[in-house]
Amino acid sequence: MIRNLKLENFIIVDNLELTLDSGLQVLSGETGAGKSIIVGAIDLIFGSSLRPGVLYDESKPAKLEVVLDLDKENKELVKLLQEYEIDPEEEELCFTKEISTGLKARTYLNGRRISQNIVTDFRSILLDFHSQRDQQRLLDENYQLEVLDLYGGLEAEREGFNLLFREFTRNITELNELRQKERDISEKIKLYEYQADELTQVKLQPGEDERLQNEINLLSHAEEIMNLCRSIEHNVFEREESVYDILNSFLGKLIRFQDDNVEIGKAVSYLQEVMANLDEVSSAIRYIQNIISIDESLMMEVETRLNAINTLKAKYKTDLQGMMVYLDKIRTEISNYSTDTEKIERLAGDISNKAAVIKKKALELSERRKKIAQSLEKELEKNIRSLAMPEGQVKIRFDINKHTYFDNYGLESVGPFGQDQIEILFSANKGVRIQPLKMAASGGELSRFLLTVKKVLTDRLDRRTIVFDEIDSGIGGRTAELLGEFICRIGEFHQVICVTHLAQIASYAQRHYAIEKKSGKEKTQISLTLLRDEERKKEIARMLAGSQTELALKYAEEILKKEEKSYGNSEKKY
Repeated sequence: MIRNLKLENFIIVDNLELTLDSGLQVLSGETGAGKSIIVGAIDLIFGSSLRPGVLYDESKPAKLEVVLDLDKENKELVKLLQEYEIDPEEEELCFTKEISTGLKARTYLNGRRISQNIVTDFRSILLDFHSQRDQQRLLDENYQLEVLDLYGGLEAEREGFNLLFREFTRNITELNELRQKERDISEKIKLYEYQADELTQVKLQPGEDERLQNEINLLSHAEEIMNLCRSIEHNVFEREESVYDILNSFLGKLIRFQDDNVEIGKAVSYLQEVMANLDEVSSAIRYIQNIISIDESLMMEVETRLNAINTLKAKYKTDLQGMMVYLDKIRTEISNYSTDTEKIERLAGDISNKAAVIKKKALELSERRKKIAQSLEKELEKNIRSLAMPEGQVKIRFDINKHTYFDNYGLESVGPFGQDQIEILFSANKGVRIQPLKMAASGGELSRFLLTVKKVLTDRLDRRTIVFDEIDSGIGGRTAELLGEFICRIGEFHQVICVTHLAQIASYAQRHYAIEKKSGKEKTQISLTLLRDEERKKEIARMLAGSQTELALKYAEEILKKEEKSYGNSEKKY
């Protein structure tokens, strides 16, 4: 519960501190006195949107702080503390929101800065704001089912079923992924096998493409090469006065003088080398003429082979060496391929078994819900009738879940929380056909219905702070008294902060605070006073009659005595 609230430089608050207790805490005051500022500050600390105009003095930052007693019996809260590494042995939780002059906000928990997501997680456990949004939530069939389960104490079964369903969903996802992976790998191996067969049949050899290209070059120029060789052979070696004969003649003449001069000796040596090389040239020319042939069929054969290799190079986007490396790689992939068929079959079997368990548990949970629903109908009807709807009727209609999650395994109508889809039916007046709550209830009736739901669930929920901000709008007379008693009963289990205009509700308060707006020299401020005895009687009189006449004071005293007696007879469980 909230123990202390401090506000600094917030809206029309310069500095304010509020100490709260367990049970029903009431805030009252004239219209426009600033009662909702207190509730708005709590709402803002716990994550509501920041709006302009929140700074009392715009030249200074604002600071909002709320201190809560740490309820160690709240398992959900303790689990959340452990998740965010906060010592659950601490005695209190201190949430601080600092708002800069530029309207940038930071939130701290026990001095450590926390994110908006963490604030939201704590809000859902520590606070319950009774608001228009809650009323809309009540119209949601999923929330109605949650209310039924909370009332029936089925939280463990509900959560257990949800865990089993989520595990089943994960298994289905895993199975689908395995099957898809198996299909993908199988298709890949088939492709590899085709490619390996294609490349193997070609019988690639290292450097073959270069050799074939050279051979094509020779074959395509064979006639030119042969003519050139014959010309060299004729002109250099065979005709009269050939190059070979002329050089050989000069060598014979010059060789006689080689010993007479060093340079002549060198010239002779060079000529001898030339003649030796010409002899080699002659042999090479004859050899070339022997190996070169003009063969069109061979030319076509070589071109066909090279074209086949080049086609593969283009297809595989690599060179010949790259194709040979790739062939080795895919052969290894093919040889190492193993199927997950056994794993898939085993998982599919587990899924079938779990589906049977889920179907059975969904049926068992549904049967329990239907029995509990009869009791909840009576409880809601009894309480709604005590809130000035004496002819109110409530029914809970069951239907098979219409949201399809799995179209096989026999779970077509089973969802995360079972096979049930429920709808609360309501009629506020005698003779009026009972209809779905979203069609049958007016805004005021829906607000009272929500209050009834919270009262019915109040001792089944972990303790928290419940905030009612002017829930009494449009209510008076006997209904106001009943509403006050209702809220008081909720306060037996939870701390309740209630902003109200009704004396009948305020008279039930364990602590009653009066808020007053005061005009200063420069700015308006609010003050907050914890009312005792005579002060409280005067405030109740003001709320009853708008003044503190003798008659109003007497009536206020009677109300307070009656409500104190009523409250004193109730068993306090907080």
